[in-house]
Amino acid sequence: MSVSRYRASFYAALRRRDALRSRAPFAVMLALQVAFLGSLPAVEARADVDSLRRDKDGAVFVMTNSTDRDRGNEIAMYRRDGKTGDLTLVGFFPTGRLAQSAPQLGAGAAPTTTVLGALIPATADGHGSSDSITLGLRNRCLFAVNAGTDTVSSFRVRPSRLDLISVVESTGTGSATFPNSLAEHDGVLYVLNAGGVGSLVGFDVALDCSLELIPSSTRELTGITDSFLSPPPVEVLTSPAHIRFAPNGRKLALTIKGGDAPPDTGLLPNGRVVVFPVNRNATLGAPTVTPFDSTAARGGPFSMVFIDDERLIVTHGNSQTVGSYEIQADNSLQLLSGPFPTSSFAPCWLDRTRAFSYVVSFGDIPAVGASPDGNGTIDGFRIGRNGTLEPLGVRVDYPAPSPGMSGNHGIDVRVIDDFIYFVQPRTGRIGRYSIERDGRLSEFAEFGGIAPGIEPFIDFNPGINDFLDRCFLQDPMSASPECERGSAQGIVGF
Repeated sequence: MSVSRYRASFYAALRRRDALRSRAPFAVMLALQVAFLGSLPAVEARADVDSLRRDKDGAVFVMTNSTDRDRGNEIAMYRRDGKTGDLTLVGFFPTGRLAQSAPQLGAGAAPTTTVLGALIPATADGHGSSDSITLGLRNRCLFAVNAGTDTVSSFRVRPSRLDLISVVESTGTGSATFPNSLAEHDGVLYVLNAGGVGSLVGFDVALDCSLELIPSSTRELTGITDSFLSPPPVEVLTSPAHIRFAPNGRKLALTIKGGDAPPDTGLLPNGRVVVFPVNRNATLGAPTVTPFDSTAARGGPFSMVFIDDERLIVTHGNSQTVGSYEIQADNSLQLLSGPFPTSSFAPCWLDRTRAFSYVVSFGDIPAVGASPDGNGTIDGFRIGRNGTLEPLGVRVDYPAPSPGMSGNHGIDVRVIDDFIYFVQPRTGRIGRYSIERDGRLSEFAEFGGIAPGIEPFIDFNPGINDFLDRCFLQDPMSASPECERGSAQGIVGF
């Protein structure tokens, strides 16, 4: 088939798919996408990622989350040795720079205030979210948020590079800004915008990894979120945090850390989890909101991972616990097990194997209003057949940083094969452990390449902007010194 005939067939098929989406059941759409693949030339049908998997090798991707006005936000690509789990840096790939366009910007490090009224001058968790980058279409496509410019970038994954395919506005037809989480299933990508009242927006993923807005998919979260909006556009301790499709794609779950702070308790907000049914045209149905409860040690749901179509594990970032839940017939959540305490403050990120789940905590804060200086920790849990959790008694600490640095804070985590990988934004390194058959973590290693992040105690300068404004909102000529550094966040791979 000639290139011109292929292109005509490809785009005609896309138009047929768009025409059918409003009425075709999931099975018909899936069959149609299989037919698309069958029409590709042999050289295009062969997945580029296959060459990385011949010896069980793969790749790991981490986002710099930079607000640098010259380089912009970038994706660091590592080649992953499938036998040893070791990583080798391949290069950095900008999320912007389509033609002569300006670079796309990440969130950078985040100033934040708390509902207790005290200022935390800088945190490494600029997004306050999980899955700010994700893979799709059998690892052929990579998607990344650019929170500082309210866009989403899509890439084609090649054996030794990323090809930037498209950059689209994350806002859809709404006004909510600050994209911070992504979820993909079967060629449909949803983005969570955490700024303002928040919103969810859906995109079609074409076979070339380009994105197109799904009509009528924008869903404002008015009346559902209850985020503290200072400093703008949203404060990370109460904002919407994570979206994820159920494995069958028929539900989209959303965690929200803020909402209904328990009065006179001194506790952080209760938060809530929202479940949307996914319609046949990939739009979202009526939401079901399950309120969470800080007084029951289940405050501030942050990250989640599905066990199966109806059961999932949720971290309670505001209560330092984790639990498992079952989605009921009305899409509300019922607690199955827990809450189980974790080792340190803000257990925000998690991933799982078939039998075990691992939770990463950010690290302790020495006092109210002080900058976090504790090292991150990882706690392990066994997953029972009925979806219950059991603490493994497995805890590992992030390695202490060099003298003169504050804590090596824990950020995003990803389990790939028999290895667990996690971002260390303070030191600019990726950590790795091997997962043993009994769930223990062994054979620690770490790999450099990304820039060390903000040093909150040393870099904080009350005379320059007081670091009260987001880096991407500051005047580049008088930006806070914290904004000169990125704040790596988001990790994914295969």
